[in-house]
Parts: sequence; structure tokens; C-alpha cells
Amino acid sequence: MNKDSISAVSFIIELVNPPMRHEVQKTNKVFTELGNVYTNCTRTSDNSTQLSSIDQNTRELKTCTIKGDRVIIENTFTSSTLDSFWRTSKYVIGEIIKSLQIPLFMFRQHTVRLTAALMNSQDSRLFLGDNVCRLENSKLTVLKRRLHGFGIRFVFPPQANQQSEYTVRVESLLQDISRVFLENQARFFRPIQIRPNIDYMSQIQDELTKTYSFLTDNISDFLVQYNQ
Repeated sequence: MNKDSISAVSFIIELVNPPMRHEVQKTNKVFTELGNVYTNCTRTSDNSTQLSSIDQNTRELKTCTIKGDRVIIENTFTSSTLDSFWRTSKYVIGEIIKSLQIPLFMFRQHTVRLTAALMNSQDSRLFLGDNVCRLENSKLTVLKRRLHGFGIRFVFPPQANQQSEYTVRVESLLQDISRVFLENQARFFRPIQIRPNIDYMSQIQDELTKTYSFLTDNISDFLVQYNQ
């Protein structure tokens, strides 16, 4: 796998807080304060508020969903780097905390989705099936269906010194079989209190960076072993 070819598909930050009831007046204030990031504001049947904007040139979709028990910030079809996504997210999180008076994030879930090219434009289905998993083609015939995609799922549980769980997917990219799709959905269980004397933003940024780096370093190095 060519590590230099890695490109982002989407970034998601999900911050889970104690259940709260957000007044419409307060969520309207959030939209006003974030008018330079999001251009649309809608309310759903479950009383959630979704802020959104779409770049007409790149088609990048930015959303921020505010629910009673969580805040979800997402960039999809992104042209942003991780650093750029975080700079915007930090600003968004700060305004939401200030307007809604959220006291605590009980846990966080970050999702990073990337794609990467294989060396020599190899078919990613064969790479994962033959090279990585050592499947025997003769034993696939019992499926009696043509295989269009192939993937692997890893689950890394919390450890004594790391209160986090990673769920990683590595799949052939159906839109371009010369590339692999990588996803890490990471959950961080240590509560973060929102206090002036606590640098909670750096904690959230560190978690997001770890989520990303586990794909670009650990998982990529694992795959490179099979695609020299």
C-alpha cells in the first residue's frame, strides 16, 4: 500500500453529554454565532437541530447536529486536512459549550475514513483476500456468487492504560478497486469535565489525532507488509 496516497473521505466528532433540554432560543443563538461556518439550520422530529453547509465547488458537506445528549460534527466528501477540520471543530465546540452550558462530555466517539492506493494498481479485493487473509479461491466457489467487495474488521478493546476502543474496517473500495477504504471508529470512555482550569479542547484534539494516526501509521504499516 502506498502511504503517500492516503486521502480523507470524512471526519466525525461525536461528543456525548448528560441529557439536556436545549431551548430553541439557545440553538438559534448557536446558528447565529456559527453563521460563518454553516448556512442552513433545520429542526428534526426528535427536536434535534442540524446546521449544515455545502461547498458548491468541492461538494464537501459540513454538518453539526445538536441533540439533547450529544453533539455531532461531520465533514463528508472532505477536501480538508485533519488540522483544518480540527480548527473549525474547535471553534464550533467552543460556541456550543458557551451557548448551551454543557458541563461534561461522558465519552467521545471519533470516526475517520480514508482511502489509499495499492502498489502497482493491484485489485484491492485480491490484495485483501489473497495477500492478507490467504483465502483459497477454490473454497470460495461454495458461495455461488461473484465477489464484488471484500473487507476485514478489527476490534481493539480498552486496556489498563488506554481507556479507548477502536473498531477498524479495511475494505476494497467499490468505486475504485485499486484503492482500499480505511475506517477507524474510536470511543474514548474517560469523562471530560468542562471547566476553566481544564484544557478539555486539547484532550479532544489528542483523541482525534490518535484515531487518525492509528490508520495512517499502525494499520497502514500492517498492510504495507503485504503490498511491497
